[in-house]
Formats: sequence, C-alpha cells, structure tokens
Amino acid sequence: MSIRKYVSGQRQMFGYQAEDRLPSGHICFLIDEVVDELAVGPAFRGNSVLGAPSYDPRMMVKVLFYGYVRGIRSSRKLAAECRENIGFMKLCQGEAPDFRTIALFRQENGGLLERAFSSLVRRLVEAGVVSVSHIIIDGTKVHANASNGKIIHEKFFDEVKQAIGEWMSASASLDAEEEVRERLSEAGVSTSSLGVDSLQRLVDKCSKAVEEGEKGKAQKVSLTDPESRFMRDGIGGRINLSYNVQAAIDAESGMIVGCDVTQDAHDSGSLGRMVDVVERTCQETVEALDADSGFFRSDQVQALEGRGKDVCVADMTAAGKMKRGELGAFVRGEEFVYHAERDVFECEHGNEHALTRLADKGDGELVRVYVSRRRCDGCPGHERCFGRSQLKRHSIRRHIDFPWLFKHRTRLLEPKYQERLKKRRLIELIFGHLKQNLGFRKFLLRGLSGARIEAFLVCAASVLRRLCSILKREGRGWRSLLRTPQLAGLRPT
Repeated sequence: MSIRKYVSGQRQMFGYQAEDRLPSGHICFLIDEVVDELAVGPAFRGNSVLGAPSYDPRMMVKVLFYGYVRGIRSSRKLAAECRENIGFMKLCQGEAPDFRTIALFRQENGGLLERAFSSLVRRLVEAGVVSVSHIIIDGTKVHANASNGKIIHEKFFDEVKQAIGEWMSASASLDAEEEVRERLSEAGVSTSSLGVDSLQRLVDKCSKAVEEGEKGKAQKVSLTDPESRFMRDGIGGRINLSYNVQAAIDAESGMIVGCDVTQDAHDSGSLGRMVDVVERTCQETVEALDADSGFFRSDQVQALEGRGKDVCVADMTAAGKMKRGELGAFVRGEEFVYHAERDVFECEHGNEHALTRLADKGDGELVRVYVSRRRCDGCPGHERCFGRSQLKRHSIRRHIDFPWLFKHRTRLLEPKYQERLKKRRLIELIFGHLKQNLGFRKFLLRGLSGARIEAFLVCAASVLRRLCSILKREGRGWRSLLRTPQLAGLRPT
C-alpha cells in the first residue's frame, strides 16, 4: 500500500503560518521534532489493497499525541481540529484525515503506538533527562466504556449458553425467537425492543461475554466490554466496570517510564511484572523501586531482592502501624522481643519462645509457631498472657516468612527509607494530572487491548508536557538536548 507524501517541518506557502502565530517553545513544534526521530515503523491497514494511499504513520502519531496532550481524545473532535486548529494544521501539513481514519489507525496500531511511547522514553534515557535506576510504581482505576447495568451474572452462564446453543441450532422461527427472548430476559438481558437481526447480534455479544467470564472466572461480566472488571475506585469507594492502569515514574524527574493495564483489581501480583515492563521499555536495569503496601507480596519482594533490587515496599500491617506512628514500637516489640540472629522471641521475664512447628491457618496458608521453652504457670505475667486459661506454655504465631519480614520492617525504620516512603506520593500527583488535566477518567476504546492503547497515548502526552516545560525553563530545544545530554538543574551531574 502506497503512502501519501509527507514532508515534516515544511512551511506552507499560503495561509496562516504556525511559526508566526505560535510561540517558539510551543508543544506542537516539540511533537513535530520528537516524532520524526522516533522508531515508529510501518502502520497496519487491514487486508484491503484498495482505496486511496495511506497517511504517513508519523503524521497520525503526531495528531494523536497532540490531541491527548490537549485532552482531546474523540476521533471526531480530532478530525475537526485538523481542519480548524493551526497547531494541528502544522503537524498535518495541510492534510485533513477523516475521523474514521483516525479511529481505525488508533484501534489497529496498538503495537506501533506502544513502540512510539517506548522509543520516546528511551531517547530521554539516552539524553540523560530520565533514569530508571530508581522508580516509583503505583496503580489507579479508570472506568471502562461500559454500563454497570448491562451485565450477566455468573449463576446465569450455563442458562445463557444453553439458550444460545438452541438458538444457533434451530431455524430462525418465531418459536425459537420467543424461547431465546424468554431465557435471556430471565438472565437479566433485555430483548423486548429488538428485531431478529438485532437479537442475533445480542446473542453473539452474550456468547462472547459468557466465554470471557468463564475464562476470567468473573462473577459478573459486561455485555458491552466483557474484558472489563468491577473494581472499587478511590472516590467514595464506588464499584464500577474499570481497568487497573499501572505506571512507573522516575523518582527524580517525575516522568513516566513504563505503563501497563490489567484486569486485576488488586496490585499485589504486579510488582515484579511492572519492573520487567520498565526494563523492557527503557532497555535499562532498575536498581531501586518504591511502591505502596497494595503491591506487597513477600514472595515477589524476595524475588526482586534476589535479583539485586533495592525494594522499599511496606506490608499492610507495617503500613498501618506507620500511619499511626507505631512502627518503631511494633518492630522492636514491647512484651515479646524478637532476636533475629537466633530466631526466638523473649518475654519480659526472660522466657524464650522457639520455633517448634509450622501450622495450617485453615485456608491452606502456613504460619510459624513459637512455643515457650519454660512452663508459664507461676509466672507474674501469666494472667496477662493467658487470661483465665490454665494453659502451661505460651505460643506465638507469625507469618511463614517472618524472619525475612522482620528484617524488612527493621530496614524501613532507617531515615533513608522513611524519606523514600514519603517521596512515593509523587506518583499520585502524576495520576491526578492525567485525570484532572488530561481528562483521563474513562476509556473511550473497549477491550483490554484498547485500554492499553489509550494508556500509552496518555502516558506519552504526560511525558511530552513535562518535557516541554523543562525545555522552556532551560531555554533549550529538543535537538540541543540530544547534543548535550545533561539538563542543568534537572539531574545531578
């Protein structure tokens, strides 16, 4: 498929000149220069060889980047801006792509847009603007483009599958139509106002929804976006169909260096995966990482420490104690002092508790059981430890990885890690910027792949806005930045 001629940076002979109307440090000029040097690669355009020549993928990426920088995500609004806005006209060089062209390009070229974002971050790493030696990781819930009411509950999956099977095997007779209408209505799916063709489309959607629900083991599945999941957001604790957008930022510059989207409402299984995402995106090694307690899982933290990473993530218990200012007393122990070198607890009366066995909590998870070496009857603290019980030996139950967990909590008391735990909140400002300033509160595209595409575009927009403000402050240009990597005042020389 041929591509239309596109000469980037060329001034127009007639009409308004963006260079004369916009300030020299305007972000559209930065996007024009940056995208030209990115490793974008060829675009995908379906299987058809018919039609007019394609637009240059660099031009389409510039339109999407500039649109998301300005908080414009609708393909119809982007098409209108290409005809009316002088910044978009500058990037399009007089072309005016139709909204369908913009929508299809965005939908079909997720890999290209991911490469563009990764290439942008790598260029900034090479220029010394950002570094991945120390990153901060967090996640936020973004609403899916789906209605909370149009769902199928897990208890109706089998019934809906049976109704669909009968509909597919039977002819489109009146009886078969009424039968499937009745069964879907019992499952909570409205069919009263649909004709036969619309009913067939609804049956197809129900089939895909049930398949996705069984694959993802979801209790409820959406008809409009089956890959979305019900998640509790941070605004009033409301539960909505959403995706979990996770990002990592450079702890020094605050720029996003990696992002991903998951269907899991919890962050606990994503710490190692996000480190791999950042290292794959930037092709650099992460040395230190910070995250909130929602990302803590002992096996993943230990695995990362085994890879030589400096991990600063508090577990849920330590985070709660830290919030109340009780972490120091909790780690040191008041009634029972833990001696890590011998793996024993000692009470205030000198009775040591040694590890005797591993016990099952009842849910398949094991705990360590420490039992006192001396009998406790006659001890002055017997009533405080046992109450009215007549037990002779005292026992303490702790997490299966408690020796490692104790060292991990003790390290969090060091001033260096206390400072890192406070600085971790920087990424919350980034998420606030994405949602408030860029309007990224709800996805436009459906499906996990569509959500990932929009996440890459929004993160690229955040990086470009931050880069533009830095270059303006330093009075530098993009090309001068590449020639002299270190920006004064941004990163230590």
